[in-house]
Amino acid sequence: MNLRKSNPNSVILLGTFIVASLSTACAEPVVLNQLKAVVNGEPITQNMVDQAVRTQVQVWVMGNNGMVGRSEATREIRKMEERALDDLIDRKLILSEFKTLGGVIKEQYIDESVNRFVDGRYEGDYDKFVADLNKSGMTISQFRDVQEENIAVQAIRSEKTGKDAIPNTPWELRRKYEEIKGDFASDGQPKIRIMSIPKETPESSPSQQEAIMKNVQSRLRSGADFGSLAKEYSADSYADKGGYIGVIGRNQLNSGLTQAAYSMGSGQVSPPMDDGTHWRIIKVDSRVGQKVPSFDELKDEVSKRLTVEKQQKKLETWLTKLRRDANVRIY
Repeated sequence: MNLRKSNPNSVILLGTFIVASLSTACAEPVVLNQLKAVVNGEPITQNMVDQAVRTQVQVWVMGNNGMVGRSEATREIRKMEERALDDLIDRKLILSEFKTLGGVIKEQYIDESVNRFVDGRYEGDYDKFVADLNKSGMTISQFRDVQEENIAVQAIRSEKTGKDAIPNTPWELRRKYEEIKGDFASDGQPKIRIMSIPKETPESSPSQQEAIMKNVQSRLRSGADFGSLAKEYSADSYADKGGYIGVIGRNQLNSGLTQAAYSMGSGQVSPPMDDGTHWRIIKVDSRVGQKVPSFDELKDEVSKRLTVEKQQKKLETWLTKLRRDANVRIY
């Protein structure tokens, strides 16, 4: 079994990322321009949802200087796809509210927004910005329209969340500290177990092995003991020990498994990971050498996060009312 280092995830360029990310959806049969929703009499079609996702992807990639890691790109675009329709409905409702209030975005503010984008992402190199824009398939006019809508949406969101400071009680601060302190702990090192399920064996076909993998995953979700399942199903040198490897450094396993192990908290179990000839499942038993900041060290950050959460809750309450009062039909 080879669990040692392999080549890191490749970095992909803007155009390749957009094409590869959207190709999966295009490969499946779909009803052409299917009606997805109607908001206050205005239709939202599948093409509109797809275009919204495509625009978000293009702007997001450009915002990351045109280059992103494959795994990060895949994660981000999946999130965009999952929330695309809800985001589009909310956006239409918010922009409608903006117009009802008589809101107008001056060209000057759009210019400033575009300039901030170019300064922040391209260090003021407007030609490079335009070149990337052309590669993405967007026009300057379309990009400016996106910025105009973003300004309008942000203006309404700011108004509805309120600019006044929201007081946080000592009890709320302590509770939030306990909730987030692990996010600021030094990495330490994970103490792990691993399960290696072959994709194919002389006695078992790929489909049978996949069924075994899914069964193991289901049992783990239901609280089954990882060590017992590893002894039963794992096919590596750690199986007899219930998959126990112990504390691992950053160069002990290959990059994908190491990244997973170091990103997980104590007691967490990873989903099955494709590692060539096997599916690997990791459990982090605990971490050693971690240092957690004190409450006083994190107090300002805790208060900031708590305030943002309260503002977000206030905004969501308003959005819920907006959806309820609007004529929205989802197909």
